[in-house]
Parts: sequence; structure tokens; C-alpha cells
Amino acid sequence: MPHKLCILSNLEIRAGDRRLLSGLELNIEATGFYAIMGPVGVGKSTLLAVLDGHGNGNGLSISYDVASYADGTLSPSNHPSVIEQASRSEQAQRAIDGGTIKSQIQEALAHDPAMLCLDEPTAGVAHNEALTMLNWLKGESRKRAIIMVTHNSEQARAFSDWVLLLGGGGIVEQGPARAFFDKPSNPVTKHFIKTGSLALPRLDAHPRQLAPEHRGLPEGINTRTVGSADGLLNWIIRRSFAIAQVEGVSKTDRDNLVSALQNRSIDIVALSDKINPKIAQALRAADIDSIPYTDPDAGTPRDVRSSLALANQIGSVISQGRRVAVLQTETERVGILAAVQLIHMGITAKDAVDLLNITAAGVGIHMHDEQFLWDLELVLDLSADTNQPSTAVLAKPSPNNSEQVTEATLADTEDSSHGF
Repeated sequence: MPHKLCILSNLEIRAGDRRLLSGLELNIEATGFYAIMGPVGVGKSTLLAVLDGHGNGNGLSISYDVASYADGTLSPSNHPSVIEQASRSEQAQRAIDGGTIKSQIQEALAHDPAMLCLDEPTAGVAHNEALTMLNWLKGESRKRAIIMVTHNSEQARAFSDWVLLLGGGGIVEQGPARAFFDKPSNPVTKHFIKTGSLALPRLDAHPRQLAPEHRGLPEGINTRTVGSADGLLNWIIRRSFAIAQVEGVSKTDRDNLVSALQNRSIDIVALSDKINPKIAQALRAADIDSIPYTDPDAGTPRDVRSSLALANQIGSVISQGRRVAVLQTETERVGILAAVQLIHMGITAKDAVDLLNITAAGVGIHMHDEQFLWDLELVLDLSADTNQPSTAVLAKPSPNNSEQVTEATLADTEDSSHGF
């Protein structure tokens, strides 16, 4: 097995609360010419800062399972030689006489590094000078590892042995140069080769900002957990949001309900105005908070605005690490509230309906409610498109519910540009 000169495993880079790169795997052999590609802003220079051993000094938070170099740990005292990207004035000088890049490379090679990393070394360099430089580096790659960040596909195709494409906070594709350019396995790679651009969301993009095919399912939700039975509870978001079955109003029934909620650390419930007052009293006596809401009468259309306001309030509580349950009686089915919550998190209406209808735990959506969910999704999408948060007024806080708020933001959108 060839010797691995540099290994990065499960690398994650953050700037404050924002994830820049995540789950990155990099294996560099002792020799070879590697090209790192991707549009502006996908993290190529950030990755080189990590390889240079001083990523944390740039205000970045870095974590990994493995970060090794030359039989030691990658660190400020044990790292490859890195030549950073030139400034605009330096690039202008390169166009005249090659500038300082030649001397920088010569100086770096004088120390005989096992690995040399260059950030856009041919930027601003005349075409013939660039080819001469790359031929020189190609020869050096037979003695050591050469890593080159580049936007130039033709240079990467002609000189590199291995190509790695970054985008969307991780590696889109990597492989031998010939296979990468001639037979890419990822359609996103094919698009990049043709256009030089990537249509991938950044890691912290809200699902609402993405096209349906890119949304996926939020963390904690999958076909096995949605509607999974747990005694009186059906989990919609595992260990975060559930539907609690109310089997009756006798003292035994109330005690069983309270016990089920407490045993699963659920300390707040969404409580319909139609719920039996004795159940509400039992919850208050057990110090379980409530989020009151008005359930429409049979035949009365549901209101999108108030439904989203309730979903926003429940979502806010979940984001605090608390567990929430919606109470469901024999006559009141609340699967629609579960669907609203999922759509509010970014899942499409179709996926929410499909997830809830395939479960065997009694959580489902009636056909007459599906149009309402489509309308609700449209309101959220339009709100995200305009980048203008809409608000809804909730009921006034009750003395027994310190968590309730009077106004809830229905859409909290961010800049939807790709990259970072």
C-alpha cells in the first residue's frame, strides 16, 4: 500500500457558528500532482490554511478525527510548505515578468519539502510562462507531493494526476484526472467542467431556500422514526416532537398521560382549546407547560397564518433542546399539525404527506387536508423568495405558559447565495 504522506479525516471547519467545510476526507501520497478545484468561495484557500498548520490562527474552529503529515501530527511546527494566493498587484507584476512566483517556488524547494501547496500559482502569469512553470512542477511531483489550487480546467487536465472538486461544504468528487474530466460520476461535476460553476447550497442554507431536489430530510427525521410508536407517543422528530394519544378523561387516563410525558422528558405540550379542562389541569399540576392553540371546527377552513405561527412557536421550543408533544384525542386527529411542523422545517408538502401516510402508527393525512398543506408550503416559499419575514400574532400569553410569545416569525431567511 502506498505511503500516505498527509491524511485529513472527517475534517470540519467553522467560522463562528457557520460551517464552512464538513466531513472532508483527504489522502495525499508521497508523490504526485494534485489539483484542488471549485468556484470562488467554496473553501479551497481555507483548506490550504489548514494544511499550512495555522488555520486556527485565522479565527477558524477546526476539528477532525485524523490530521497527520510526514509520520507526525499536522501542526504549526509540522506542515507542508504553502505559497499563498498572490495579491492583485503581485498578479499584475507576474503578467510582466513572472513576478515573485518563480523565486517563491525556488525558495520553498530549497528546503526540500515533502509537500508543496500553491494557491493559484499561475494567476496573472503569461500563458507560455505558466506552461513552463507547470512543467517544472510536474517534474517536481515525481519527487514530492504537489498540491495546486486552480480555476483553470485545462491546466488541471494537462498536468495533474488527481483532481478534487470542492463545493457545498465538502468534496463533490475526486479521482484520477483523466477519469474526472472524461467520465465524471457526478452530474454536478459534469456541470462544473462545462461551466466552471456549481449549483450547490452552502452548509448553513435553510432547506426553505433550496430547490425541492436539494432539501432532503432534516436531522432527526427519517422513514423509520416518523410515527414510530412509543407507548402513548408517536414520534415525529425522534426525541424532539411527538403526538401523544389521550385515551380518556378518567383520573387513570390522565395519570397515564402525565406519566408517559414525564418519562420521556416532555415538558411542554401543544394544547387545543377543545381539550378536556381536567386534562389541562392535570398537566399544569405536573408542571408541564402548554402552548395553547385554537382548533377549527369541522367544516371550517384552516388558517395558514395561524398554523405557521404555531409551528414557529413549537420550532422555537425544539431549538432550545426541549421536547414537545401535541395531544391527540379519539375525535381530534392532529396529523395535520405534524405535517405543518415538518413543512415549516423545510420538507416539501409531498414528502411530509408521504412520510406521515406510510407509517403504521395511526399518524396520517386526509386527502382533503393536502391542498391546505400545498398552500402553506407556497406561503413559506414565497416568503423565503422575497427574503422578507412575515409575522403572525398569537394569542396572549397565559399565566401558566411563560414560554408563549405574542409574535412569531414565520420565515427567517438568510442570504441564499452559494458558497461562503
